[in-house]
Amino acid sequence: MKKGILSWIKVFFKFLLLLLRKYGGDRKLLDLVTDVLEDADNFVTYHYRPKLSNAVMTESDLVKGRKPLAIVMQGPIVHVDSFTLETLKIYQRHFAGANIIVSTWEDESPVAIRQIEDAGIMVVLNRKPAYPGVSNINLQIASSRSGMQQAKDLGAEYALKTRTDQRMYAPNLTDFFYNLTEIFPVNGNWPKQRKRIVGCSLNTFKYRMYGLSDMLIYGHIDDMLVYWDIGLDERVFDEKQQLQATSSLRTFALWRVCEVYLATEFLMKIGRELEWSLRDSWSVFAEHFCVVDKEQLDLFWPKYNHSEYRWLGYSEDTRMQEVSFREWVNLYASLTTREIPESMLDAPFK
Repeated sequence: MKKGILSWIKVFFKFLLLLLRKYGGDRKLLDLVTDVLEDADNFVTYHYRPKLSNAVMTESDLVKGRKPLAIVMQGPIVHVDSFTLETLKIYQRHFAGANIIVSTWEDESPVAIRQIEDAGIMVVLNRKPAYPGVSNINLQIASSRSGMQQAKDLGAEYALKTRTDQRMYAPNLTDFFYNLTEIFPVNGNWPKQRKRIVGCSLNTFKYRMYGLSDMLIYGHIDDMLVYWDIGLDERVFDEKQQLQATSSLRTFALWRVCEVYLATEFLMKIGRELEWSLRDSWSVFAEHFCVVDKEQLDLFWPKYNHSEYRWLGYSEDTRMQEVSFREWVNLYASLTTREIPESMLDAPFK
């Protein structure tokens, strides 16, 4: 019943869109929708992004003496709207001179692989691990690891790991990422880490211990190999274990899956002893990582929903607050003066 109603609503809006395209344009439809959704208590905004690369006319500045960069795009090829292929075409212009590598699976469509290769992109084919792991973490490890090794073999000094189902529209990111690692060197005595690891605000949560988002990560190629050249997470959990692990922020972090697994494996490999406290987690961000806003990258991720700000809220519950560049700078510059709400980690999820 619910699906039927949604289908009729979709048909109605498509018909309305056709009329508005003929007599006024797409934006009038969205203006109408926002007028309907907006009420006395809330504002509503929207934003357009082109689907096709030939409609993205921006270019990066010409800069001399750039360090060799590789972009490793990992995951299954997204065929709808030729999303992955069109993203690669944008990157060829915005990341001019970089080696772009798609690290995907042996069972991918040969036609899609040929299209990518014909566009001048290198493709690395991987065999899927027998056990995908929680949230397919082992698939991500396997494809990222092989892509990074290929980047190293091609002579990359820096590497950016991203996903086949995400797209950065912003130009000048080659210099932006590199300049961050130069302006903000690693704090402390960590000889096994050459440069700071740069991550993204999307799904990097302030109160999830050691939870740097794994979606988009940039760094020196040696650090990236350390980050991704790790063992697969072969642990299997039953429903009871999962419920116990997700009862609070502390139990979730101690469960050590997905982003937390990746970040803590890296930290232990470079010699950091983890205290499993919020203070230590914030110290890790201040000393080893840097977090940039997804808006600075103009990052688009259509998976699950099209909400521009998935976790941004204005309620008193801040447990799902992301680490923005603003929040990261505050941790970097003034961690010693901040009060650390350790008790927040033990508050049960409702």
